[in-house]
Amino acid sequence: MKFNISMRLFQRENGVWYVEFERGKKKSLRTRNKAEAIRIYNKLKREYLKGKLIVLKEGIRVPLSQFTQEYLDWAKNNRSEETFTKARHVLNRFREVVGDLYLSAITKRNVDEYVNHLLECGLSKVTVNVHIRTLKSALSKAVEWEYIKENPMKGYKQLKVQQKPPRFLLPQDIAKVEEVIDREEWLFIFRFLIYTGMRIGEAVRLYWKDVDLERGLITVRKSKNFQTRVIPIHPNLRKELLKRYPAIGKVIPYSRDHIEHRLKEYFRKAGFPELRVHDLRHTFASLMVMSGVDLKTVQELLGHTSYKTTEIYAHLAPQHLQEAIKKLPL
Repeated sequence: MKFNISMRLFQRENGVWYVEFERGKKKSLRTRNKAEAIRIYNKLKREYLKGKLIVLKEGIRVPLSQFTQEYLDWAKNNRSEETFTKARHVLNRFREVVGDLYLSAITKRNVDEYVNHLLECGLSKVTVNVHIRTLKSALSKAVEWEYIKENPMKGYKQLKVQQKPPRFLLPQDIAKVEEVIDREEWLFIFRFLIYTGMRIGEAVRLYWKDVDLERGLITVRKSKNFQTRVIPIHPNLRKELLKRYPAIGKVIPYSRDHIEHRLKEYFRKAGFPELRVHDLRHTFASLMVMSGVDLKTVQELLGHTSYKTTEIYAHLAPQHLQEAIKKLPL
């Protein structure tokens, strides 16, 4: 039996390659590389022959496994390492729970099934919400790629979590931790995280070329929201940096896991077993707010995209609240 296949590969003026199916249906291959376009085109043609590629009014039916691979290929080059790792874990685990569904077949019921699975495994609501946000973001890209018409998680609500004030160290607590740190390099790492408020992922990606001691600035690249920001160098941190300057390579030459493991050991020895490395970022922000720094400035230094995120420190600004009360028109 012979199949009459009407497919052609062509390139638009913007350089992107497309494939056109019979009846004039076109699909972007999302590449400007001719060799890659030919490879994808040939694969589509083979799948078309096998009946795996079905072109309907709603578009191409794409299995979750195929989308996962394509999305991760894209995320590896367009998102931070942490976001990529998180997406890989969430998408693969989601597929294990619900099966290799077509994207167009995914429903909120499937997401409920996944959420229940995570809760039964003992994950906290905060962690489950990270999974929900990651999955929703990935499926938004599927809509952008025209694999599905609408995000199946549109309107899906995160689990309600009781907001807790951020955990942080007071100056006397910082001194206790410093007393138990027995190596100078780990004392430097501990102080560096407190004096910059950087995310640990940002810190392990920081190179000496991004540290400008002359101008007193640290340039943070490829942060969580994939933007660059600048952090002024505190005088005390400058002294620490000068001990190691000039230097090449990474400022902190250790992996994230190693840093978290080592610092948590020191936290336990100092009497703070519940403290996380991320709480050093909270310490940076909390101490600034308690010293009278306005929340907008703190937001900029932390690199928060949303002001709402920074508002978790608002309760630490008594002067700010007092000024607000004075505005009461009585």
